[in-house]
Amino acid sequence: MDKKRQKYRVVSLFSGIGGFEEGLKYSNLEAEVIFSSEIDKYAQKSYLANYPNHNLNGDITKIEAKTIPDHDILVGGFPCQAFSIAGKRNGFDDTRGTLFFDIARIIKEKQPKVVFLENVKNLVSHDNFNTIKVILNTLNELGYTVDFTVINSSEMGVPQSRDRTYIVGIKDIIKPQRFKEDYRSRKINKLKQELNNKDFIGFNFFDTLKPINKKIFIKDILEEKVDKKYFIDNEGVKKYLENINININDTKEIMKIIKILDLPREVHNDQERQRRVYSTNGISPTVLARSDSAKILVKENGQLKLRKFTPIENFRVQGFEDEFIEKLRNSGVSDTQLYKQSGNAVSPPVIREIFNHIEKFLNLNNEDSQAKFIDLFAGLGGFRIALESNGGKCVFSSEIDKYARETYKTNFGEEPSGDIIKINTEEIPDHDILCAGFPCQPFSIAGKRLGFEDARGTLFFEVARILRDKRPRAFILENVSGIVSHDNGNTLSTILSILKELKYSVVWKVLNAKDYGIPQNRNRWYCVGVDNNIYGELSEKNIFPHKTKLTSFMSNFIEENVDSSYIVSEIAKKNMETHIEDFIDKGKHKEDQPIIANNIRPSKVSFSGNGISPCLTAKMGTGGNNVPVIYSLGRKLTEKECLRIMGFPENYKIKPNYSQSYKQIGNSVVVKLIEQIAKNLIIFLKVNY
Repeated sequence: MDKKRQKYRVVSLFSGIGGFEEGLKYSNLEAEVIFSSEIDKYAQKSYLANYPNHNLNGDITKIEAKTIPDHDILVGGFPCQAFSIAGKRNGFDDTRGTLFFDIARIIKEKQPKVVFLENVKNLVSHDNFNTIKVILNTLNELGYTVDFTVINSSEMGVPQSRDRTYIVGIKDIIKPQRFKEDYRSRKINKLKQELNNKDFIGFNFFDTLKPINKKIFIKDILEEKVDKKYFIDNEGVKKYLENINININDTKEIMKIIKILDLPREVHNDQERQRRVYSTNGISPTVLARSDSAKILVKENGQLKLRKFTPIENFRVQGFEDEFIEKLRNSGVSDTQLYKQSGNAVSPPVIREIFNHIEKFLNLNNEDSQAKFIDLFAGLGGFRIALESNGGKCVFSSEIDKYARETYKTNFGEEPSGDIIKINTEEIPDHDILCAGFPCQPFSIAGKRLGFEDARGTLFFEVARILRDKRPRAFILENVSGIVSHDNGNTLSTILSILKELKYSVVWKVLNAKDYGIPQNRNRWYCVGVDNNIYGELSEKNIFPHKTKLTSFMSNFIEENVDSSYIVSEIAKKNMETHIEDFIDKGKHKEDQPIIANNIRPSKVSFSGNGISPCLTAKMGTGGNNVPVIYSLGRKLTEKECLRIMGFPENYKIKPNYSQSYKQIGNSVVVKLIEQIAKNLIIFLKVNY
């Protein structure tokens, strides 16, 4: 999964003093800003102090979209304005008359790959949630898959508590996903769950954007020498400070706001917010676009002094570098404007980390970042189909059954290697993901927990030794659901213990195919792991898909004009007729779905008519009446129908009316479910690497 870097072209709107540019400058993204726009003349002056060679333009409302250069990424921190809604669309046309419209019209004309926007925290609830909904729906309408959240700047190592809304839209990079739980904001999580129940086109971007473990406090950004004009030293304040007993170093260092006192109204007769005084062992409250910056207590010559942040300190708690700040000071911008600009700016470290995350998503479809995988116990190649559909590349496969190898070769043009037991790990290419649907076998435990050695003599040992020797980034394992209780739970316990010993972070779950869009009542155990040394702990929510309602049923999969060789015996028909009335009398079948008979015996027949297939098993290959039967047609399911129920593509080839074919299908994985797991895993590997 090597990464090939390219230089992206960026357009910056509502550029301010260049906070987005500063974040981009320190990010991993190879990019250049080819166009920027800012209407405020003082902000323009500050912007050009740091970026004198940029193509800075004025009022964006007066610039035609077609005159803006083609670009890959559009960024902007636009003002929050209400939309005038006629009551129906909530889309592009609703944005007219607002500054967001100027973003939307440029996106519509230029179609950049990525849109990255910032706004105030209250954008989410502004105008009873209408504003954010119009923005999100407009981006959808323009062809973007979107995620949004509120991030506090302190998450990214900034010594300030500053909540801001961030929106990222991407085009033609990733398939739509259901939103996962948003742990940053209850309001946003509620809105995301609402959008999950609609046709919103979203994806999970911010849930994998991790906080930075970096602690910076107010005391770390203070200037050594501060002009007296920043001190508040009227007689009332002086007398108050002389009479209070407070140790400014008494508080512990913590990445939170620490208020140490409120000035009495008679001492500093102002708004409540302006009377708050903060400890330098904590972080700053939100920097505002005004001169009355946060107040702190400091000691000077052994005396307590009260002062406010200087403009330089305001920029520092926003995360700007001193080099940037120095150029602003040298440009001759007044203190009043510097305070205003610092409060209006974005926090560059937050922008930097989001750009770093964007780069990972831009690399998802890069051929050089293609995930290489191996396919063990390959069978029909269900794992291969699932991973290749997610951009993976198979570099090795292994299957002992000669009939399955023939089918595999027919469909993939190459025959898998044989018995994995006889293959040295040196013969297996390096890979990113190991895939295996291994048989369930008990372990021989001699009374001691030997860890890895406990696996010897089982086929899981072959999986474990390859994980040990090749160290792939991740693995996907599949097995029967009975593995959970097999051998009184010892089998699963040993497997998990060995995987932990091999330093993989593991999640597992029993999933039923019918809960994930496949009309088959098939419970299987799925286990996914990632290299703990690279990725740390893995969470279920990053891997396993959400349950979805079925939209395809058995009636969608039935073939017409089937050969008469699939007709069941007269004895089987008689057995079905003996028991069908009891089933129909129960009224459990749907009129538009075929009745399926399974396990046909003289004493009992299992019927279903809910549009969901019974579990297809390897017993289908033993003959008799072990293949499910369509009652009304008096015939068993064809191989093609079984393949459809397992999620295989229409062009998959397999021998017709052949017992080995049925056996292979029953032993296979459900392709569509593996596809969903693989998609989540591959994204996780790329965006967290």
